[in-house]
Amino acid sequence: MDSERIASAISLLEENDTAHGVIQAFVSIIDPYGFQGFVAADYDVSDRWKLLLYTSMPAFFGPLDEESPWWSDDPAVAELATGTNRPFRIEDAWANPLPSAAPRWNYIVEQGYGRGWVFPTSKPGYVGGVHLISRLDEAEIAQQINYLGELQLLATYCHAFVTERDPDADDKGIVRNTLGMRPYDGRKAKLAPREVNCLRWCAFGKTAEEIGIIEGISVHTARDYLRSAMSKLDSRSQAQAVARGLKYGLFSI
Repeated sequence: MDSERIASAISLLEENDTAHGVIQAFVSIIDPYGFQGFVAADYDVSDRWKLLLYTSMPAFFGPLDEESPWWSDDPAVAELATGTNRPFRIEDAWANPLPSAAPRWNYIVEQGYGRGWVFPTSKPGYVGGVHLISRLDEAEIAQQINYLGELQLLATYCHAFVTERDPDADDKGIVRNTLGMRPYDGRKAKLAPREVNCLRWCAFGKTAEEIGIIEGISVHTARDYLRSAMSKLDSRSQAQAVARGLKYGLFSI
């Protein structure tokens, strides 16, 4: 991974105060990788109608959601719901679409958006993912496999920042938001210095194993610090904890 490129991208996402700003920033971030846009969702596994659906192409995906609630019968969600944590190709997930979903998928393909990757952003209690959409041909999109780890990290950060903004459904790019999210109450969490350091290294894409080596602690201790930081910041994922840490000035990158 290119740490400088990732740090620059995260800074670009963080400086936007609105969900729409984050969405537009993410579009500029994925453009050099060959992606024209994206659609993403996060929904409550206990109630699939509690859904956050957002996209850089609301004019395209909004009407599709009105015809049939997006992702309610999406084959990509079926794979995400199994707990997969690896990127996978959109066209592979949709190889055998459900009859109810097939017309929507066929329309997407006809418009040239049938290629791309899905990056899971799921966390306990929620199923989610970010679809990066590409018009690249088969050979070109195959080359993107070299950047999947980097793109997974960036997609996770984008998702965390959009969620952090608690966007309204009528915000540009937010097709639907019925999750009933509540904004963080602004309480300054008292993170220990090591918790802050581990979270900051996480912002640079470091794994718990790598953080342990850098900080001179065991991987188990690094994970404990990250879990504690997530709990104090009332976050569902490490990326969301990083987003909140940046927002409240606990550290900078």
